[in-house]
Amino acid sequence: MLSPTALLQRYRLFHPRRENIPFHMNPAKSMFPLINSSNLLAKPRNSWQDFAGRKEFDEDHPLPVVASRLNERTTQHKWSHWDQYLNPQITLSARDLTPTPEYVGRRSGHNVIRMGWMKIGGSWKYSRGYNDRRNVFARGQWQERKMTPRFMLAPRVSAGGPRNRYEGKLVFSRLKLSKLLWAIDTGRLNPNEVITVYHLREAGVVAEGEIVWPGFVLVSSGVSRVPYPLHIELQNASAESIRLIEEAGGSFTGVYMTHDGLYQEIHPEEYPIFPEQELPDRKGLEGLATNPGKRGWLVRWYEDEGKYAHPEAGRRYSHYVRPPTERDFPATVEEYEMVKHHQKWHLNQPGTGTLLPWHSYNTADLLKRSTGRL
Repeated sequence: MLSPTALLQRYRLFHPRRENIPFHMNPAKSMFPLINSSNLLAKPRNSWQDFAGRKEFDEDHPLPVVASRLNERTTQHKWSHWDQYLNPQITLSARDLTPTPEYVGRRSGHNVIRMGWMKIGGSWKYSRGYNDRRNVFARGQWQERKMTPRFMLAPRVSAGGPRNRYEGKLVFSRLKLSKLLWAIDTGRLNPNEVITVYHLREAGVVAEGEIVWPGFVLVSSGVSRVPYPLHIELQNASAESIRLIEEAGGSFTGVYMTHDGLYQEIHPEEYPIFPEQELPDRKGLEGLATNPGKRGWLVRWYEDEGKYAHPEAGRRYSHYVRPPTERDFPATVEEYEMVKHHQKWHLNQPGTGTLLPWHSYNTADLLKRSTGRL
């Protein structure tokens, strides 16, 4: 049987014998508690394990803060699911509610096939198989190589494709009538005032991210009757919800606005003076704002259009048949002749032929407060 060789002992020691015994960090009395009564009873403690740490000398001489690996590598304790179950008060934000304890965060890195996880910015030397795996045409068993691919089999429905999102398309956020009634029944909304997007936002019925131009459409989702009269101004509504609201004695007004108008509706505190509202675009005008089926807000104006001034004209030019535009210069020769004649007739008074900038104080760009909120 193999046995380790005994260490060769020195036969001459050049230091006192007691230095051979490890008395480190131990005064003699802690290892031999009875040494003063001439008794060498040895009671060794766990020599370095019971070191209680440095003591400060006094209040004026605190210990220095020395970085060790232990206290540098230590991270803050995040509340686990068990902690949150034990004391629900500690869930302060939505960031504390993780899906599982194992979910550390989103994946950052590449799982290269025979190299394992590589960090972003690492070497791509051996990653050919990984790149082939991510290639569109070499994936799996259902290769559409020598066949008509699926996207070419489907017929083209229009130039932009089905459900085309073009700029100015009206995609409303849905607001259920049941949610509106719930908000009134729980005391969030006041049924005695006209309910607009502003009230919905202030009461927390809709979130900030739901308010996207053109706004909301009121949908009757499973509501068969409205128990009390409501007065609502929203951008759009289904025919069923309009019927339910008006049967209860309430009123609905479809206030379809431009982007600026919607912003001014939601943040009225930024506008100390009510700005002139621009007319919405033609599609919104025809479909919503002047549509009596949608109870548009311009239905009366559209019917009695002859009574009112031109919509482009401000207060000063409301009596003109064709008001001057906001250009400072005539565009065509005929217009220039008209302006010359006009100014001659008005004895060269400025502002008769053109709209000069000191008349345009009521436009929305000069009206918005830049200093803060009221």
